[in-house]
Amino acid sequence: MVVRRVVFGRILALEAVAFLLVATVLWLDELIDLPHLLFGAPHSVPRLAECAFESLLTILLGAAVVAVTRSAFRRILYLESLVVMCAWCRRVREGDQWLSMEQFLARQHHARTTHGICDACAAAVVAPDS
Repeated sequence: MVVRRVVFGRILALEAVAFLLVATVLWLDELIDLPHLLFGAPHSVPRLAECAFESLLTILLGAAVVAVTRSAFRRILYLESLVVMCAWCRRVREGDQWLSMEQFLARQHHARTTHGICDACAAAVVAPDS
């Protein structure tokens, strides 16, 4: 789970950097006239107001995309945290197998289990209702 959070965090950071890179290219295009330098296009006059507007839209779009992606990742983490358990025998589904709770805990959490009896069950065993 921690690994997924780190990977998801890196993906979100990469998305944010990509949108900031697009905004940077917009400014470079206006300030140093990239089409003229790279492709020999006719020289154009810088339009800073238009560039500022395009940059603002790019950053707003980037923020929206990052927010939606973050929401989707949170939902994925939540759904992956659910454990499907049989309502009758209390076995746990892992992939296409149904495991006992002890097997599941041993596989997923490397936990060893032992058994005890709670107070309510102990009372029912000692003084069963007839």
